[in-house]
Amino acid sequence: MSELATAVATVQARDFKLITATPLTGSFAALIDGIQVADAITDDELFSELRQAWLDYQLLFFRDQQLTPEQHLALGARFGEIQKQGYAPSLKGFEGVWVQEYPDLFDGLVSDIHWHADSSFRAQPTRGSLLYALDVPVAGGDTVWADMCAAYEDLSPAWRTFLDGLTAVHDNMTRNLKNSLERLSAEEFAQVRKYLPPTEHPVVCTHPETGRRFLFVSEFMTREIIGMSERESRTVLEFLFAHQTRPEYQCRLNWAPRSLALWDNFSTLHRGIFDFGRSHRLMHRVSFNTAWSA
Repeated sequence: MSELATAVATVQARDFKLITATPLTGSFAALIDGIQVADAITDDELFSELRQAWLDYQLLFFRDQQLTPEQHLALGARFGEIQKQGYAPSLKGFEGVWVQEYPDLFDGLVSDIHWHADSSFRAQPTRGSLLYALDVPVAGGDTVWADMCAAYEDLSPAWRTFLDGLTAVHDNMTRNLKNSLERLSAEEFAQVRKYLPPTEHPVVCTHPETGRRFLFVSEFMTREIIGMSERESRTVLEFLFAHQTRPEYQCRLNWAPRSLALWDNFSTLHRGIFDFGRSHRLMHRVSFNTAWSA
């Protein structure tokens, strides 16, 4: 049995007492039934199982959840420190509950948002997020995640050896430079660069809790590999970008009102599919941080 097959079997064999976890792909992601996640705010045993499922599967989906903004924040705070600053505005009176409403948010720019791990351009990347759907299009508007543990484990030994020890620059302007220059004044652009300078991270990281190795590069955020020429860096990165988002590493969620997704932002990538034109799509999102150790 290959290493990837061993990892998959281990993940799917997990049993829980209070929740039902149904795997959604061969390597990661599960649908959780039998609970209202808000109950895990005060129920320690339920939260412990929920957190373990999150570590096991990296990505959890829930349907038909009742989650107020207060509960949303309280649940996120059980996982880590609530991230207050983000790319979306906070809900009035609830700092840290980000309002992702389309077509208003980033109107005209969403087609440029490619695969990424949130805030990987920061020294402290986002640890995880809880995304809650309030209103969604009749069709379209899915979100897709990719398993970076499986992507790493499926590389040949030669590629793993080559990548270990390499570091890459993550920069929020990697794909946004043109739009930023067009929309920001010189002073505003300088402020953004001062506040969000490029950050260097290992190409391959070790998960601080599970110990699994995962790829930590993305098409949207990773600019270059340190110590390589531009041509060498681009060649390696283009291979990794294509490899890490192969269909066998993906899981796609078709949203419905009151659906919730909880994902590990260290070991997965994601991207929204903006194929719903001017239809309305409203989500509330809470992100949280814990100590980053690559």
